[in-house]
Amino acid sequence: MGDAFDAITAFFGAAVAGVTLFLPVTFSSIRESTPYQLSNLWDSVPRGAAIGVVVAVAVAVPIGTAFRPATAWLVALVGSVAQMINHIAGSHVSSADMLTTQNYIDAVCAGVVLGGLGVAALREPALAAGFALGGVGFFVFGDLNDLLDIDDDPFDVLGSPPSWLIGLVVVLLLLSALRNHAGTGEPEPARMTIELPVAPILAAVVLAVVVLVATEWLQRRFTSAPASGHGVHIGIAVAAVVVATTAAAMLLPGRDGYGVLLALGLTSVADSFGYAPRPGWSVWVLLALTAVGLVAGIRRPSVPVAVALLVAVAVFTIRTPPDATWILFSLGSAVLALTAGYCCAAARPRYAPSGVLALASLYLPTAVSALPDTGKSWLLPHDTVHDTLPGRTALAVVLGSAVGLAVLHRCRPRGRPGSTSTALADI
Repeated sequence: MGDAFDAITAFFGAAVAGVTLFLPVTFSSIRESTPYQLSNLWDSVPRGAAIGVVVAVAVAVPIGTAFRPATAWLVALVGSVAQMINHIAGSHVSSADMLTTQNYIDAVCAGVVLGGLGVAALREPALAAGFALGGVGFFVFGDLNDLLDIDDDPFDVLGSPPSWLIGLVVVLLLLSALRNHAGTGEPEPARMTIELPVAPILAAVVLAVVVLVATEWLQRRFTSAPASGHGVHIGIAVAAVVVATTAAAMLLPGRDGYGVLLALGLTSVADSFGYAPRPGWSVWVLLALTAVGLVAGIRRPSVPVAVALLVAVAVFTIRTPPDATWILFSLGSAVLALTAGYCCAAARPRYAPSGVLALASLYLPTAVSALPDTGKSWLLPHDTVHDTLPGRTALAVVLGSAVGLAVLHRCRPRGRPGSTSTALADI
């Protein structure tokens, strides 16, 4: 029962941290904001996600190297409490000028939660499954409006995650921290010298900075010349992101970089898939399908199969027009959920910070998200023009990721269990 409770805690903690990095924090003062302030707030979302990725890995590395699992639960609790304080303070004293700063604070808190929770959860299969399932749940954030009591006011979705959900995570983390602290028994012998590996942190910095710079550069190209095709610009951005992700993967031990490369393809195809209104209960169906994909990946892990699923989803978005029936849309959503779960399980990182980096990188912007929003919705009128650019861009990213996976597979042997920490101590 104890592991089951911790798995539930890992699920909700990762889900709240993911929504935090994926949506901007704001309060009633946003209604008083100028267009310039709103623009700064929206620009801070991908930048905050990049900061959160680096913070998550920077927190996971020392905890996973030098401390017991009970400490990881405590660190995640501290991050969640800090996020709750930020939301409480924001709802009472927030001003339009402070929104961007509060969004960055929220991103740092989410990174601390992801880093601590990842180290605590990725040591046990059941906890790791809950952590992964909660982390990929942001793919269905658009369906959370009914679940999270968000009404039809477009400003309300910007308040996600709601304070009551953060409070629930605080309580769950507190109980898990107390349970794990009580079950530790005798303390481990103190290690006189500890060498912290810097390679995973460097990998996070390289990945976050290059992805952020490339996507913002591509977005500016479309803004300055919206009528142009920008094929060359898209190719440059995709190449830069793929190369940076491959470099980050090579900095991780063994073949732990599989997760980062699969995450790049997964986020790209998810962005290209588009959006459509769905009933609130569908979030549970998609999460259940994600869990099915997770179990399938645990039992039969295969990176080539994961890449094939990503290619299939990308081709589906290219070939299926936006006026397709809800049956085709539902089928595509189901396949995307299964693919997300399978990719998480197929990565199989052996070092906790590697898993934290892979999961946190899901919240980074992509070359697809930098494209204009036209043609990214489903169930549109029949005379709507089908824009295949997002799907073709996602397919290019997936194929680039496949090349990176092949390079990693050839150049980096899979490390033996138990040898990872020793090898990393020398990096």
